[in-house]
Amino acid sequence: MNINLIPKFIDEAMSPVAKSVGNSVSNLWELAFGNHVELWVKKQEFKHQLNYEDYVNKINEKLNSIPSEDLVEPQLNIIGPAIEASKYYIDSEELREMFANLIVASMNNDKVNSVHPSYVEIIKQLNSDEAKILKNIEGDIFPLLSVSYKHENGLSVAPIFKDFSDIAEKSGCEHPIKILAYLDNLKRLGLISFHDNVKISNDEPYEKLKEHELIKHHAKVASVFGEPVYINSCAQVTTFGKIFRSICIQE
Repeated sequence: MNINLIPKFIDEAMSPVAKSVGNSVSNLWELAFGNHVELWVKKQEFKHQLNYEDYVNKINEKLNSIPSEDLVEPQLNIIGPAIEASKYYIDSEELREMFANLIVASMNNDKVNSVHPSYVEIIKQLNSDEAKILKNIEGDIFPLLSVSYKHENGLSVAPIFKDFSDIAEKSGCEHPIKILAYLDNLKRLGLISFHDNVKISNDEPYEKLKEHELIKHHAKVASVFGEPVYINSCAQVTTFGKIFRSICIQE
């Protein structure tokens, strides 16, 4: 890895002093960082190779589980973009799993009719945490909780904290604090929908959400202006999202 720390405007032939200084800086760089950078690059190359081998093995294992009579020639507009795109996401375990499932489904007669070209672009617009959330939605529906407050006249205002869920924490996400952004993106992609006037029949999940630190914090803020009000709602996997999950996310 060659790093040139000498500015281009310095003519080394005309300036021996500058050349000496430049060599000294380069030597210091190699002494302080050179070995560490080289080691980091080698680690990344090794990690990438392991992920690539895991990716190939996953595809082969999944293909081997399909009866030979159910194997079909994949559509080029599916398998081509899927293979091309997957090489840029191969270092994410969740995303390479999704690409592997999509590629194999495109060669499975039982699933090929449910494969859609847009699935490649959808996977490309997900991160690992969002893939975990999609995989861990139980029963295609989960509770959302919002916090508002009520004036003395009994009228409620718009929520000050809206559509919170602990599903990111339950899914083992790396950055659960980003849950609102994750859900917005899944909604934008048409994979889930929000239902403001609908709640799940069981109240227990909502009671648990009320004990979450973020909800308690916003309830405390709401109490400054009036009586805190909790609003129960839910999010649900769309029909399109269910089909997408059946192809790209498998147990």
